[in-house]
Amino acid sequence: MSKPSRLSGRPMLHALLGLSLLSVAPEAEAAPKSLAPRAMAAKHTGRELPANTYVERLVVKFHEGSRVRLRGNSLVALASERGSAERALLSARGLRAERVVADAATVQSLLERAPRIGALSRLFEEDESTLEARKLSGEELSGQQLADLNLYYEVPLLPGTTAERVADLVASLNALEGVEVAYAEPPPEPAMVNFAMDAALRTMLAASDIAPTTPLYESNQGYLNAAPGGIDAKYAWTVTGGKGLNVKVVDIEGGWRTTHEDMPALFTQIGSQYNDLSWRNHGTAVLGEIVGVGNAYGVTGIANQAQAGISGVASQSTASAITNAANAAGLGGVILIELHAQGPSDGTACTCNTTQCNYIAMEYWQANYDAIATATANGVIVVEAAGNGSANLDSSAYGTAFNRTVRDSGAIVVGGSTSTTRAPMCWTNYGSRVDVHGWGEKVYSMGYGTLFGSSYGEDQFYTSTFSGTSSASPVITGAAASAQGVALANGRRLTSKQMRGVLSTNGTAQAADSRNIGVLPDLRKVLPKVISGSY
Repeated sequence: MSKPSRLSGRPMLHALLGLSLLSVAPEAEAAPKSLAPRAMAAKHTGRELPANTYVERLVVKFHEGSRVRLRGNSLVALASERGSAERALLSARGLRAERVVADAATVQSLLERAPRIGALSRLFEEDESTLEARKLSGEELSGQQLADLNLYYEVPLLPGTTAERVADLVASLNALEGVEVAYAEPPPEPAMVNFAMDAALRTMLAASDIAPTTPLYESNQGYLNAAPGGIDAKYAWTVTGGKGLNVKVVDIEGGWRTTHEDMPALFTQIGSQYNDLSWRNHGTAVLGEIVGVGNAYGVTGIANQAQAGISGVASQSTASAITNAANAAGLGGVILIELHAQGPSDGTACTCNTTQCNYIAMEYWQANYDAIATATANGVIVVEAAGNGSANLDSSAYGTAFNRTVRDSGAIVVGGSTSTTRAPMCWTNYGSRVDVHGWGEKVYSMGYGTLFGSSYGEDQFYTSTFSGTSSASPVITGAAASAQGVALANGRRLTSKQMRGVLSTNGTAQAADSRNIGVLPDLRKVLPKVISGSY
């Protein structure tokens, strides 16, 4: 059951004008000793974020092996349920059982001092046995040690709480030996540039009614075209499975117009949505690029035979939304993280889109990273917006969060380019962790009503100006769903890392630029590799 929203009233809407199983034995007891070790999270000082950054929750993770669980209203260390592998993990870190017990109590005491609006709770909504089962299965499939997601806890903060207000508390939590990491998490936002039309659209809605037949915009969707301009989705449609047949895709963000005339029936709706037009337009535009129905009007999605679902963040953390989406998408499915959030400053000057300066990819925050890593280990393909913060993700400001040699979530990270020259957009994040790019401007899709439908109501809204890594990431999601559909039709199934490899090495190069955003995938090159298994 979803938790009730704890975010109503928080000062978020101004920021939205920017971007865009089975019950099992204890996991560590069964974990094979040959697993590649998981890198521990870097401790936070509490002052990574700009002082005035709004934060919505405190997140605390205990060390692997500690088996700290919430029982009633108290954090307890279940020493009697700790397996031999868990005991070995604690021993390797010099953590005595008594210290784990004491630090769990201290964490609870410290969190009671937070300016909070709710009680301490588990960060992930799935039950403990489900999370344990997914950890075991992911480790079995990947050979990589995964985080015990049951060790994550959260406290929701009062609306208006800033990073500076809780910085000392975060530092105190991280000073505890039994805590792997603690941090204040800012609210996620849609990774789109420029919501300037929003106020006008709100006024237009007052006079909405069902309108005449919508034109067909497929010929205007340049990202569907052959390389070098597009990803050649039109070629993919001629290949068996190339429209995403038998692939499930779940979008993670804050809102959608599920009754839009070009929206397919959704196979799942997880969590809840914000009652906000900006969020709804954003999510609707995202799904339009991927699964807009193939008919005689509106837009046509890249993978328009894929099954679409949604996972809303209004009533759950981003990390929980990721795990719930991954569970729904299933083995071989695709999930899209259509969010970014305020991160540390990397010192790079923002010459455009200044309201989102230093907004970065969601895997910077450890719980999101661990959720993604668990998803990809379990055979789910994850596509993630790089963010619109003009940030160099290789900067020392982010530590090793985006250093693939230190930690690799397996996600496909997407930058944004111009629609014509494939040059990085001035606001796109960039760096070695950015794998591929998509169109970051001038995207035709559903939503907004700036192209069509402004007088007819949201169910007929269309736009020609969707932008940001929000418009770029659905291009890649559609390409991944198309390629997976072809793979399934040929008796194969790609993992997230395999999909990342084949998309990032078979495409049109970006324009010469020191800011790396990878290639624009070319399905005419990708699909033969998928069919032959040479990826």
